[in-house]
Amino acid sequence: MRKLLAMAITASALAIAAPASAQAWQSINQRQANLDARIDAGVRSGDLTRQEAVRLRGEFNDLARLETRYRSSYGLSDSERRDLDNRFDRLSSQIRFERNDRQDRNDNWQPINQRQRALDARIDRGVRSGALNRNEAVRLRSEFSGIARLEAQYRRNGLSVSERRDLDRRFDRLDSRLEASLTDWDRRHGRGRG
Repeated sequence: MRKLLAMAITASALAIAAPASAQAWQSINQRQANLDARIDAGVRSGDLTRQEAVRLRGEFNDLARLETRYRSSYGLSDSERRDLDNRFDRLSSQIRFERNDRQDRNDNWQPINQRQRALDARIDRGVRSGALNRNEAVRLRSEFSGIARLEAQYRRNGLSVSERRDLDRRFDRLDSRLEASLTDWDRRHGRGRG
């Protein structure tokens, strides 16, 4: 009797647990939305290069086609669902890895917002010291805003290496003009820069 009762309790527990575990499985649409959002966030933050994003989306599309093929034969079997889950888990891990690696990037490259803080501080010091007048400060900040807008445009599809180089060149030219203005003022007023 106890054995029969234990088997009945076990069977009931399994019957209750089965639907709960089935509900935990995410559909292709849920996974696609989640993975697309993670890839987009990686592109916007600069954690993923354009090439990495294209490759990851290609791998995702391969999985979507595989699911379609699996479903075409009267729905997903348990083994097909497990296979898709494992493949999605691997892709998710790959996205996490790609977003956190620093491979194929210049580790010294600073996003525009970090550069803007440093530039603003230098311009403010130049205005306070008299090395820059307000019009020069406005012009320099306006030019920097143009670089920031260009970076935002480039980031829509992920920053390529050539786009980073372009931003670096533009920022370096701006930085050189600022430095020249500050150095010129110091020379005229008998101060050394150091």
